[in-house]
Amino acid sequence: MTLEVAAALPAWAEKLRHHYLSGTTIQFLLHNNVRDLVAWRGEYLRLDKFLYEALLKQTKDVVVYYDISEGLTFAVPQMKEKFLTALNVRHNILGLPPVPAELPRDARRALPLLEAFLSIPGQRVAVVIDFVEALVPANDPAMLGGDDRTSLITLERWANEPHLLASDNIIILIGENVAEINKAIVRSPQIQPIDLSLPGENERLAFLRKTAQQLAARLEAPEEAIARLSSGLRLIQLEGVLRQSAKSGEAVSISMLAAKRKEIIENECFGLVEMIDPDHGLDVVGGMEVVKGQLARVAEAIKNGVRRHVPMGIFFVGPMGTGKTYVAEAFARDSGLTCLALKNFRDKWVGSTEGNLEKILNIVRALGSVMIIIDEVDRALGGEDGDSGVSSRVFARIKAFMSDTSHRGKILWLVMSNRPDKLDIDLKRPGRFDRKIPFFFPQSAAERQLIFEAQVRKHRIDREPFPWEQACARTDGYSAAEIEALLLLADEFAAERSRKMTEEDLLDAIADFVPNRNRKMIDFMELLAVFECSSRRLLPERFKAMTDEELGSKLSALRAELRL
Repeated sequence: MTLEVAAALPAWAEKLRHHYLSGTTIQFLLHNNVRDLVAWRGEYLRLDKFLYEALLKQTKDVVVYYDISEGLTFAVPQMKEKFLTALNVRHNILGLPPVPAELPRDARRALPLLEAFLSIPGQRVAVVIDFVEALVPANDPAMLGGDDRTSLITLERWANEPHLLASDNIIILIGENVAEINKAIVRSPQIQPIDLSLPGENERLAFLRKTAQQLAARLEAPEEAIARLSSGLRLIQLEGVLRQSAKSGEAVSISMLAAKRKEIIENECFGLVEMIDPDHGLDVVGGMEVVKGQLARVAEAIKNGVRRHVPMGIFFVGPMGTGKTYVAEAFARDSGLTCLALKNFRDKWVGSTEGNLEKILNIVRALGSVMIIIDEVDRALGGEDGDSGVSSRVFARIKAFMSDTSHRGKILWLVMSNRPDKLDIDLKRPGRFDRKIPFFFPQSAAERQLIFEAQVRKHRIDREPFPWEQACARTDGYSAAEIEALLLLADEFAAERSRKMTEEDLLDAIADFVPNRNRKMIDFMELLAVFECSSRRLLPERFKAMTDEELGSKLSALRAELRL
């Protein structure tokens, strides 16, 4: 067995070569970033071209490509003649009709031809099958059509045939998303998976330097800054940005790159994630001094690279309207991490949900330093009955990813919920969520004043100077969101009266505003926040002395009263 020796092979190609030369397998599955360009001897090639030039050109007599759209094609035209000649000699010996010059496209006829060719002794053959997810989709075998089932059995048999394993042949399967490929192929011990990750910063920098010069694209920012800020992009996507710059004459700036990167990544994930660039930090958050102090220390540890002081995940828990999302965005800005908001990736078609998740996780790994925000995590990740096991598989994948300690300090999960009791207890354990931070309604008039002042700054409300005492006294039991809403209502009253906001406008707004009346549900959610809290320092005084027995008793009573 031979494959061309090369000093500059990418890590994934060296892995493929090593496994092939070891003789343990001849069949490989390349996945993830398979639609990108690959560096080879100063050039950037498509994957199929790279495989031929870097690994197969000098060692294989015939390199044949197959996908269900293009059918059978060859690295160079002369190889087709070798293919037909060898097959026709075999057919002649077996008394079969000759193979037609126009080769079939459908897998039902094309795969048997490939198998017959691979079986001819003395051949040195490489078979590259692209878009394997279309050939053997990720359905249950019982749900596969006849042709798909035949294709699946054929590929499995190739991986286990002794005479093929003893040959100098290699079979390379290519599929972008492993979740869309039949599990029998992905999990086969005889088929070696090879993950092609998205390019790292050094790879992007080398590509940028060469391609920007070739395309005569203007760079407004230093090459190193553009390479660093283009994390999550493929080389071919970065090339698109440079081509657009060269065509339009617009220089590639930090702001232009950020906008294109946001657009590309969100489209790449089919709108399943939203890149967030918060415009506020923790300094504008009113109240919650203990919470802000903890988050500020985590942000400092992230910036200083003290990874052991960075939790694997942070769980914000508490009633709606307590500022969880606003604080999460502020923390994301102060931490300096790229911020991704995960939308609902569930899909009604079995398999799509897992494919969506795998796409997201691949992007997350490539971004390097990233915070993943999930609001209402109980809805996004809560299990559903009758979903053909999708929820359990999604949970297993997410939990494995969350607990990978190599991600500490680089990938931070921040999730929020007002009903943490709906989540699997294993998902919430330390090692996945080391910090569980409770959020409550403002506990005192002083805290409500801080929120009033913060909201005035946030919305740039023009007001006459007046004391906050009356407003704070009359808003006992209000959430931060309700305080924001009535302050905006007071600003409307002032605009109608053609003046700056006065205390009269604010008190009129308080008299007019109707706050949340479901106090028992709020009490229940606050007790859940106490139950989940990971540090007593974060609890209000009225909850610090509560025993587990008292807490459990109150929760049970409210749960029964609310009929939950």
